[in-house]
Amino acid sequence: MVSRSIHKVAQTAILLCIIAALGGCSQLLAHAKSRDQFQATAANAGVRYLSGSQALADRLAASLEGSRKIVEQFHGAQFPQPIQVFVCKTDCITAFAPGSKNDPATQLGNAVFVNEDLVLQREQQRGVAPDGYLVHELAHLLLYQRAGVIAYLRVPAWFKEGVACTASNGAGIAATSAQAAQSIREGKFIDPAEAGSIFRNRTASSYGLPVSIFYRQSHLFVQYLKDQNPAAFSLAIAAILQGDDFQESFRRAYGQPIASYWPGFVNTVQ
Repeated sequence: MVSRSIHKVAQTAILLCIIAALGGCSQLLAHAKSRDQFQATAANAGVRYLSGSQALADRLAASLEGSRKIVEQFHGAQFPQPIQVFVCKTDCITAFAPGSKNDPATQLGNAVFVNEDLVLQREQQRGVAPDGYLVHELAHLLLYQRAGVIAYLRVPAWFKEGVACTASNGAGIAATSAQAAQSIREGKFIDPAEAGSIFRNRTASSYGLPVSIFYRQSHLFVQYLKDQNPAAFSLAIAAILQGDDFQESFRRAYGQPIASYWPGFVNTVQ
């Protein structure tokens, strides 16, 4: 029990160092900021809210169990720690999750933050239910909890987003499959051979892609990998969840590098 506590403290210390290096003081202060002012919903104490956001928090609390099951079934693993969801408006998100004010929801460390303003706006404009965003972020959270801080950061961003988008059935992605395919024809696409790095994890801008195209390409490729060999996909996910190297996990599971599947994928989307 003592060794596990020491391990947790060490991981937290490492995370804070990484946050300080990558995101600066605002990110570090956000992690240290007290969340005591959030009130727990009656249906689920794991979902908490600030004044004015109770209605959405209650909706998410009612759907949390179903969302958790979707994510656990997709990954073939359970959450090892309690789920924490915090619901508030944009000004609050800016304080607790800097850099995420344009995101309807975000996973930050061992918690998920939901931006009520954006979630309700997108529900009205695009018909996307709030629990779609919840499933997406819970997919990130499960990997974070299972793999640990360092291994989580080393998984390429395109795969993390692809898994989250696939688990949530593409919830909230504005770009269409046709637009993602057109981008590939124009020579702008994700790199399946990316090894992943703690300090240089390539995102949409790294590939010169709009965020929605980055998400759609990642979603389609992850779905393709899963469809090609469901058993191998499950093996690869299991290895990644226990902190194994991303590329090596796929090579062992599929018997060949993940990048070798890219040409076949491109043919299907063309």
